[in-house]
Amino acid sequence: MATTVYGEVSYSDEFGNDNKAKNNKDLFLRLNNGTNEVRIVTSPFQYLVHKYKKEGDPGFGQKVGCSFIHGSCKLCDLPDNKAKQRWFYGVIDRKTGAYKILDVSFAVFSQIRKLARNPKWGDPTKYDIDIVVDENGGATGYYTVQPIEKSPLSASEQVIKDNADLEDLKRRCTPPTLEIQQRRLDKINGVPSNGSTANGTSTNGVTAHGSPKPTLTIKGDLAPKTPVVDMSDDSELAEEFPEYNSQT
Repeated sequence: MATTVYGEVSYSDEFGNDNKAKNNKDLFLRLNNGTNEVRIVTSPFQYLVHKYKKEGDPGFGQKVGCSFIHGSCKLCDLPDNKAKQRWFYGVIDRKTGAYKILDVSFAVFSQIRKLARNPKWGDPTKYDIDIVVDENGGATGYYTVQPIEKSPLSASEQVIKDNADLEDLKRRCTPPTLEIQQRRLDKINGVPSNGSTANGTSTNGVTAHGSPKPTLTIKGDLAPKTPVVDMSDDSELAEEFPEYNSQT
């Protein structure tokens, strides 16, 4: 079980395994096969997320924030659906020169943290890094983080760093309440806000597909202090960037 920390974190922290931001998909940096050179301009911001697939979804599923910190989470007790620990960074994308949000799993974060703890390299905001994606590299070789020679930011790049929207990153990694999480699940399942599906069928107590909704509320002293976290890689989650401004 991992010790869960939400929000901005330090590279000295221990983990379970060992421009103003606009709320749109274009703000996120997608890591493509091959090289992805960036300059990190913020601290890492940590959060917990589940992957949720509605019945019949042939794709990767969608991201739903873990609400366990608020006392319960509808997804934590579902079979094989442990929360994933991930991190947001504000970065400068070297391909475009624009500010982006980089959303990474432990596989990438742990390598950046290793560089940060190495006296030769230190603070990763002082040099570029190349996140190399090898789609044929398997679980251990899918991501490789390589440091690039230290260099100061240009005047225009320093402006980007100085104006990085830290409040936006904090908001994005804030755990949703159980109510917000339920609205997010209802939206994924096609449940209108009035509690009925598109064809008018009532969904009180059932999913959009007619299955009983699991009762997962954990009360009182029976609730563990932190959810069980799966630290394995989850690169497929990069396919989905939900709008965290309104998870409804």
